[in-house]
Amino acid sequence: MTTQRILVVDDEESIRFTFEAFLGDAGYRVDTAAALAEALVLAGDNDYDAIFLDILLGRESGMKVLQFMHERNPNCPVVMVTGAPEIATAAEAVRLGAYDYVTKPVRQEVLLRIARQALARKALLDQQETSRLRMAAVFDSIREGVLVFDEEFKLVEFNTSARKMLGCTEECLGKSLDELAARSHCSVLRQFQEVVAQRCMGEIYNLSATNADDEPISFSLTMSPLTSQTGRETGVVLVLRDESQAQASAG
Repeated sequence: MTTQRILVVDDEESIRFTFEAFLGDAGYRVDTAAALAEALVLAGDNDYDAIFLDILLGRESGMKVLQFMHERNPNCPVVMVTGAPEIATAAEAVRLGAYDYVTKPVRQEVLLRIARQALARKALLDQQETSRLRMAAVFDSIREGVLVFDEEFKLVEFNTSARKMLGCTEECLGKSLDELAARSHCSVLRQFQEVVAQRCMGEIYNLSATNADDEPISFSLTMSPLTSQTGRETGVVLVLRDESQAQASAG
């Protein structure tokens, strides 16, 4: 028995009954709502895997539910359902992040096919999000400072260790290495600039500089290219290891 949960929002009782029967018989847990306020309460209190949403709920717009879900849980696919499709309405639904758009009457096989596709999409997005969060936790917990630059050598990401060593802030993101070296008193960044300019791939040992607090440090630096599947270089990763700190820990 599946635990995937679907919300059906429509002001027509026959549509709610039919969708609930078709989806329920297929093994899905189904909740229904007849009005905008009820739909917003259910969407706010529960984590749905998919929503079938009527564009017009009496005199109110189902687009408000779509917008709410786009902000609260963008991974949840919302399928818009209407009896009178219009290009402008469809365009607005897509702009607000609708997964699909179907017209009434919806046949059982079409409903179940779209439900399967929407739920598969949700599962994939959730899996990607979980992987991203795990990788972010690893990235942020390692002792080495890591800086990621794009193909124009603009800083796109750094971890907590790099923040502590170099005094990096969010304002550094989007800045080129030349810009960072010019505005910083941290001599490590100026040595980064020389290494990148000379394309010194691999590890460089026993470099000396001062950190963001003007304290002397001995460090090693590794520069590695980021390459696409076609072999095109899309950026570089710089890894900074504070050797003086490592030696102190060892001692």
